Amino acid sequence: MGLIGCGGMGRVVPRIARKREKRVATTALCDPEERSLAAGLKELNPAARVYPDYRELVRAPEVDWVLIASWNADHCAHAVAAFEAGKDVFCQKPLATNLEDCLAIKAAWEKSGRAFFIGFVLRFAPHYQKIRRLLDRGVIGDIISLEFNETLEFNHGGFIMGDWRRLKKYAGSHLLEKCCHDIDLVNWYVGSLPRRVASFGGLDFFIPENRRHLDRLGKSSKGLPAYRSWGGLIDRNPFTSDKDIVDNQVAIIEYENNVRATFHTNCNAGIPERRMYILGTEGAIRADLLRGTIEVGRIGFRSRIRKYRLRVRGGHAGGDAVLGRALAACMTRGDEPPAGMMEALEASIACFAIDQAMESGRVVDLRPLWEKAGIEVEPRS
Repeated sequence: MGLIGCGGMGRVVPRIARKREKRVATTALCDPEERSLAAGLKELNPAARVYPDYRELVRAPEVDWVLIASWNADHCAHAVAAFEAGKDVFCQKPLATNLEDCLAIKAAWEKSGRAFFIGFVLRFAPHYQKIRRLLDRGVIGDIISLEFNETLEFNHGGFIMGDWRRLKKYAGSHLLEKCCHDIDLVNWYVGSLPRRVASFGGLDFFIPENRRHLDRLGKSSKGLPAYRSWGGLIDRNPFTSDKDIVDNQVAIIEYENNVRATFHTNCNAGIPERRMYILGTEGAIRADLLRGTIEVGRIGFRSRIRKYRLRVRGGHAGGDAVLGRALAACMTRGDEPPAGMMEALEASIACFAIDQAMESGRVVDLRPLWEKAGIEVEPRS
């Protein structure tokens, strides 16, 4: 493995893959940030070769797979270079920050014939795998409509608003950077493509007028300041930092198979959730990842709610470990990536359209976007 981007999320996947399969090793690293590079050498392989330029790393003979965990705006350059060098690619989400870059990556991938694995880690979390199995078993019949959300604990929200993710030129929109996971999950569950979307959002809390909340909450028992306890490489004041992303957004999505969904995200939640409420022809599923709970209710006179409780532990509720093992299997056995180019592209396009709807104040028809991307828009199941 050659790793481009040695931050925390960059290091976790190769570390788990190595733990799972000893034939897998990190042999090359590239990162302009000395602190991240030092952590990569310490955690992954002190003997790994350090490349100052990603173009040298992707051509290195000791690299079979290129792992991309750089800032989102750089994914296109790094992925295209890797494919052109004949390497297989793993890329952390999202695919890229605009449609043109996404399509450039797709074209390079198609031309190369190499493998591509997108890091939609929530797909691998036991919680969401359990929901998928319940849906596949038909316990609620066919999906009719659903609600889902991602409301963030205040320190998590503060971290985003003070980090590099606060600027679209580096990360893309908040929806794309943080919530493409959630859009992908619903695309996966519904088994169709979004047809029309509407959205509203804004930057309403993390503004200079609200910096008084830093003093209102004070510091934690460990002496860490409110809204800044996560730290980070940049760590600016989340209320006064320059930023161009929203801190709250709602969306309505209509799929080609007529399933309808609503989504809500907020970066300052007193009750953080990653919840789903899925209504079908024969029942409903209500689930919250953060609490590890899944409830299933069948429609009927004597129906009782069945409850499942999954242990929430490990990165992304256990998803990191499962994804790392899946990547090791792709590398050593040639397994097909469980989440690949089309899943990455479809989630990205859905996010682009939702943000376009928010910015324009109009309902956006996605069919021209699917056509531009060469994606079939017939209803799927």
